[in-house]
Amino acid sequence: MPMSADRNVNLLAELARRPGNSECNECGSKKPEWASYNIGVFLCTRCAGIHRGLGAHISKVKHLKLDRWEDSQVEHMKEVGNVAAKLKYEQRVPPCYRRPTESDPQVLLEQWIRAKYERLEFTNPENQVYTSGYMQGFLMKRGKDDNKYHPRRFVLQEKDGTLRYFVKEKKEPKAILNVIDLNVAFAPAKLDCANSMQLSFVKDGGTRHIFVLHNDPEEIVKWYTAIRCVKLHRYQVAYPSASESEVRPIDRQISQGNNLTKLWAHFDELCEY
Repeated sequence: MPMSADRNVNLLAELARRPGNSECNECGSKKPEWASYNIGVFLCTRCAGIHRGLGAHISKVKHLKLDRWEDSQVEHMKEVGNVAAKLKYEQRVPPCYRRPTESDPQVLLEQWIRAKYERLEFTNPENQVYTSGYMQGFLMKRGKDDNKYHPRRFVLQEKDGTLRYFVKEKKEPKAILNVIDLNVAFAPAKLDCANSMQLSFVKDGGTRHIFVLHNDPEEIVKWYTAIRCVKLHRYQVAYPSASESEVRPIDRQISQGNNLTKLWAHFDELCEY
């Protein structure tokens, strides 16, 4: 190995040990072995693969040890790094958006990365359609009896805090769900589909589930996030004196009975994710 290449490998190893760089910039997994040298972030193998999928016009990926690095590329990694990149690309992440971890499903992680660098959602809030308080569209819903999937129109409204779905366009809604009582989770293992969700709620003393999917991964994550946003905003209206961290859906909810904080279960335990 040429002396300059050997030096660059050592410099990259030292940079990867610095605070902020010692975890994958996207999912937080330890000891990243890859980097996007034009963005300036350190990545795990899984997230490096997603970055490659963005195309070289957005992210240029190299292995820290196995690839040849130019001096200018190493210098850029030194100038940027994970901390500075987060300040740039994550400056306007809405509180309702679920930041993925290494144990989260692929659909959430991939759309998080695409939202940051491809769609620039967290630097341009006008691109965050899921925070508008209203969303409508078709999802494929699993039938109660036949286990087949049928297109159903869903309408999410923050003004009355409901999620409705319709079997026929001109008919009354088949169901009206109170969002504040609704739990939403990705369900790739249960439905054998990456772009799928499980909606859970209590009715007549038992827990009911609605399973939906969409062929577009971006769309299913939009629905997931939109439901979380409506739920957060409804809690903020119900408990105006509570801090954002107390009612934030990824952390906590306020207990109506004693006003104590408690964990808000997203029913993630009902599936592998």
